[in-house]
Amino acid sequence: MALLTITLIASASLGFIYELTKEPIERAALAKRNEAIGSVVPEFDNDPFGEQYTIEIPEGELVVFPAKKDGEITGVAIETFTNRGFSGEIRLMVGILPDGTIHGIEVLEHRETPGLGDKIESDKSDFHLQFEGENPKEDFQIRIRQDGGDIDAITATTISSRAYCDAVQRAWNAYMDVDTGNGHELPSTEEAINSVLPEYGNNPVNEEYQVVHEDKVFNIYPGRKGRRFTGIAVESYSESGYMGPIRLLTGFNPDGIITGVEVLEHQETQGYGDLIENSRSDFYKQFIGRNPSEEVLNLREDGGVIDGISGATVTSQAYCEAVRLAYEVFEKEGKK
Repeated sequence: MALLTITLIASASLGFIYELTKEPIERAALAKRNEAIGSVVPEFDNDPFGEQYTIEIPEGELVVFPAKKDGEITGVAIETFTNRGFSGEIRLMVGILPDGTIHGIEVLEHRETPGLGDKIESDKSDFHLQFEGENPKEDFQIRIRQDGGDIDAITATTISSRAYCDAVQRAWNAYMDVDTGNGHELPSTEEAINSVLPEYGNNPVNEEYQVVHEDKVFNIYPGRKGRRFTGIAVESYSESGYMGPIRLLTGFNPDGIITGVEVLEHQETQGYGDLIENSRSDFYKQFIGRNPSEEVLNLREDGGVIDGISGATVTSQAYCEAVRLAYEVFEKEGKK
């Protein structure tokens, strides 16, 4: 009875305290967001909070707060996030001007280490100033320098710095893709075939067939010029991507030489893993002209000949796996 009484009193007290503090906590969070909006965008006379909308992304959704002056958009504040922090999720408010320039950044929430990771906060270091006034459309890379970018990481806080960049890049990519049409679209199957196959005169899509290899089904697109076989395009995939499956189309000439690679589908991290796309980097060019029967198509750190994408090793490894698998299918089908 004594234990039951103590438990009931404790439970009731906890519930009472929760209800008592719930509203003040929500008001404080709302005030922090309003303050952050005001600090990351130019002067405005509308109510960004009242005009908010969301952008759907593979990892969830971002909240956008449009800032206007005399009815004209002066910028947007985007509540973004990353799960790559040293101690978990980091949430930021990123201000972006209509031309894509980053205007300001404020930290909303984090659990990074005091004295180290918490230096991502604007009142504890000048880390955020490296982003302000920069426009990724003008060759500014939102990555730390050791990952090939333009940002100096906070000393002894590489993971937190990298995560911060990830959240900023996510906001910038999402806004530019949705609102200005500057995003990169993945090619259709027809476009990819045209890109990866050697010269052909037939319609490979109309001659598509499927084969089974290692209990998996692969789509094959043969290329011909008259009666001459010019090569095949093999659709393959890897389940080992950082955020899920990666699907590629790899072209081979009759001798098994790689003539092209295109990404058909992926969900990799923006600003890092999505650099496997041909429109975002030259990573794919390392495979063209190589003969997988003579060269090891692994990353150099795995004993191969391919340089991985900085900050996206897992994605790069999955890409290599999908290309190798496509070659195995070519060996089975390409010489028939």
